[in-house]
Amino acid sequence: MPSLDDTAGAVARGLAAGWPDSDLVRLLAQAVEDFERLPSDDARADFLHEPGLTGDLVWDAAFAGLAVHLCRLAHMERSPNWTREPQRYSPRITWIGLPPGSTMQAYVYQRTPAYFKARGVMLNEANLVSV
Repeated sequence: MPSLDDTAGAVARGLAAGWPDSDLVRLLAQAVEDFERLPSDDARADFLHEPGLTGDLVWDAAFAGLAVHLCRLAHMERSPNWTREPQRYSPRITWIGLPPGSTMQAYVYQRTPAYFKARGVMLNEANLVSV
């Protein structure tokens, strides 16, 4: 069964290989799809166990935002405690997938869920949907 830890491992390998943000975000979208297919609350809780760190503060923060996003999708009462740990917040605001100074920043900001924004990660929620 897939998990956030599996996805974090794939993102870490992608970061080490120099993959572009668009490929890394596709991994997050796949994690959303995998989560939505899980058959039970127990399986969803297992999926949400704390993933390993990727070695990149922004992506580690993105995983915390993603976990909260998944909890909201599943109408869970709480997100996992690990999503509130200090290493799950980026020290700087980062626009995933946008070049510095992009004119799309305002657009992406409006479409970034609050639980990503709070962690310094700007990511259009639409990018988390597989097509």
